[in-house]
Amino acid sequence: MDTARDARWDGVRKIWEIIDRLRGEPGCPWDRKQTPSSVQTYLVEEAHEAAAAIRAGDAREVAGELGDVLFMVLFLIHLYEEGSTFRLEDVCELINGKMIRRHPHVFGDVSVESAREVRDNWEKIKAEEKKGEAGGVTDSIPASLPALLRAYRIQSRLAQRSGEEGSVIEGTAHRFLQDSGTLARDLLQGVSMAPERFGEILFQVVSLARLQGLRSEDCLHEFLNGLSRRDREPD
Repeated sequence: MDTARDARWDGVRKIWEIIDRLRGEPGCPWDRKQTPSSVQTYLVEEAHEAAAAIRAGDAREVAGELGDVLFMVLFLIHLYEEGSTFRLEDVCELINGKMIRRHPHVFGDVSVESAREVRDNWEKIKAEEKKGEAGGVTDSIPASLPALLRAYRIQSRLAQRSGEEGSVIEGTAHRFLQDSGTLARDLLQGVSMAPERFGEILFQVVSLARLQGLRSEDCLHEFLNGLSRRDREPD
């Protein structure tokens, strides 16, 4: 008997039992009135807090925040089970099938030479799965994502569809140099700026970072964290 594995699933089972108690009679008045629509907000908040803990590098804090995320995921599934919409087993079956399909180099006979090929295969398989669905290639990217991350995802999808990658960095850099220079001159001359012009420049910065293998969201977080550390330093 694998006692470590049993303890692991016992922990998940305990969370489910706690949710049963909270949602049952007499339970918790606040938890009992929640719906999927109300809880999804907390799921987003907890995910952001977990991401912040990971960036901070505090393992204990990460464990606590991931616990919050796990609880909210199971809470949501519990709500859908109560409405007989789907069950935990259905969620597991769907994600298991997806992961197996999208990793043919592990579960199939596809050979890959790099992580880049893995990503490319993933996007191709995903596109094939969604073939025939209404909407464009970027419609499945949530509009609620942080703007820099959303821009990164959109660019990645469009690049995958068009087949462009590293060869476009020179053109992107020249366009950024020209557009940012024009923006700076207009600002110095007191020209009123439309928000879209700043958005266009930010989109180009996201593209330049992406073509260097970086996510601008992570780059900005790293810079802001350094700024916070320097701000706390004594003069």
